[in-house]
Amino acid sequence: MESLYRRFDSYDFNSDSRFQHGLKKVNTPASKEDLLKFKIFFYNRFVEPIHLSGYKEWCAVLDRSHQIPEEMRSVQDDVGTSGSRKVLLTQTDAEAESAHNTQLSFAEVFQMIQAGEEIPGLQKRDIKPCNHLPTSSQMTRKLKPWEK
Repeated sequence: MESLYRRFDSYDFNSDSRFQHGLKKVNTPASKEDLLKFKIFFYNRFVEPIHLSGYKEWCAVLDRSHQIPEEMRSVQDDVGTSGSRKVLLTQTDAEAESAHNTQLSFAEVFQMIQAGEEIPGLQKRDIKPCNHLPTSSQMTRKLKPWEK
């Protein structure tokens, strides 16, 4: 997934004539958020599928990884010289997820579903029934040719 968001991030929207033409048709002053939504829509429609929420999460993880995390600490080398130091990094969430992001077989997915475990890489949808009674059709039936 990370490579998808990297490709989106590096896509040149300024030189894409279809995107620029569509942006001119919208003809509204766009904020950064609106421009991002336009870009996501265009990329999703014409290049490859992408989700806004996933991209925002990726950006947040990317921002956190550029800051100096608390898990980074410098420790003296085994030799004990004060001039030489090495940095120990703990595995970030994104690295752990990408390391765990392997292809699952059908049997493995089936077992995970039976056990009630979450399947990695799937988005949970918040789908709720509306509990409304069905309504009858309001349109009249179209006449068949021999009934005219």
